[in-house]
Amino acid sequence: MPARAAIRALLATLLALLASQGAVLASAPAADPVEEAIRRLVVRELGPDAARQRIELTVGQLDSRVQLAPCARAEPFVPPGSRLWGRTQVGIRCTSGASWMVRLPVHVQVYGPAAVAAQPLAAGAIVGPNDFRIEEIELSREPAPLVGDPTTLAGKQLTRPVAAGQPVRVDAVRVPPTINPGDPVQIVVTGQGFTLSGSGVALAAASDGQVLRARTESGRVVSGTLRDRILELRL
Repeated sequence: MPARAAIRALLATLLALLASQGAVLASAPAADPVEEAIRRLVVRELGPDAARQRIELTVGQLDSRVQLAPCARAEPFVPPGSRLWGRTQVGIRCTSGASWMVRLPVHVQVYGPAAVAAQPLAAGAIVGPNDFRIEEIELSREPAPLVGDPTTLAGKQLTRPVAAGQPVRVDAVRVPPTINPGDPVQIVVTGQGFTLSGSGVALAAASDGQVLRARTESGRVVSGTLRDRILELRL
């Protein structure tokens, strides 16, 4: 039996299997049972975020020369090292009646809400929700996760410039540092039954809760946790 026809017939049975496992379509069911079964698998892989996202799925073709032995039951799976995201592959294996496994090329396009800059923003700028608007973005084309909720950007600092209309990557914002290189810092050393304090100079920028390196008055370089502009070292 030609590979495509065999898979089309077998995947009709997969729809009930995936539905019983809680997979829910993010849009109207596809007419093609192959596409519909794969779509359900994609939704399951996306998890709770699928409810806020739109999925466009293009299923490629197998080599027409491939022949498949009769199979009573098959199931789709995500091949090791693969992700149902962008241009990828989905595996289909026979679990009853034969032992074949094939891979279908698929193009998974995922669209969802993301924060985009309302105007050009410079690196180092402290931003707020009014600097952004929500637009639907093809998330699967982006090289890194995007910020979905502009309210989470309040008081954050940009680590790189963002052009007007450009989506904001999660790794492009940070909590502004409370200490900058060259700033004076109090150093407190706590050990078993004793506490020592002194002064030093910060060697890098850091925010509360982050590790900071500083140079003591004697010239020694130490590292500790920054809390309320105090560098805490525990021995």
